[in-house]
Amino acid sequence: MKATLDAESIRELLTVDEAAAMAGVARRSWWRYVSAGRAPAAVRLGGCVRWRRSELAAWIAAGCPRCRKEPQQ
Repeated sequence: MKATLDAESIRELLTVDEAAAMAGVARRSWWRYVSAGRAPAAVRLGGCVRWRRSELAAWIAAGCPRCRKEPQQ
């Protein structure tokens, strides 16, 4: 089943450069946040990786908390 995206849904999705700019960090730093579990989960569309503008705004408003829990020993 393939989902279709309307124009508003597409505007809601940010590229890596847009997400990094919104977070106020360099592109490389943004990827470090993503791999460390410090950034909101990405949306994968085919070969593209995007972030939801609303989730990113909420994450920034909350003080950029860790998004992935650390495994318990």
